[in-house]
Amino acid sequence: MKAFQEKTDKAKVRRAYALGGCLMFIWISTHGLLLYKRRSEYRNLNEKLPPISWEQFETEYLATGEVKTIIFQPHFETANVYLHSAREQQMKKNLVNLIHTTPDKFSRPPDVRFHLEASAENVEALVTAAAQKYKHHVDFELDRFPSYRELSFIVGSSLFVLAAITMAK
Repeated sequence: MKAFQEKTDKAKVRRAYALGGCLMFIWISTHGLLLYKRRSEYRNLNEKLPPISWEQFETEYLATGEVKTIIFQPHFETANVYLHSAREQQMKKNLVNLIHTTPDKFSRPPDVRFHLEASAENVEALVTAAAQKYKHHVDFELDRFPSYRELSFIVGSSLFVLAAITMAK
């Protein structure tokens, strides 16, 4: 009887190690896949729309008041910038006519990009100071890795694997 109990205890321990190993593998691999996706998008954008320097961006875009939103990616030290655009306004108007509501954001490529080797806090301070200097309102957002959507995907896929493994007993 004691030998049988030891055998089942060892089996439980092995199952726990296997479960932990599977969860760790899923956790790390989903991070890797999402980071690979971000890097691919970053490289594609670099080819299509190479980033300019902060100084050039400030004088050409911030000073003129064309900037609507800046989304800074600290991981790549690059910001995607969306300008006030007549095309966007027309898209919103068409959408309002079609479904009578307006979404907050449209999925479109950035209009301008700039590169700045600084922390997210320093970039936000620079943008805020420049917006006050030129008296223009600019929305600033941080796009850290993993974002809330990416993190929910990672957690969801890990829970799915956990459920699949525990159901397969």
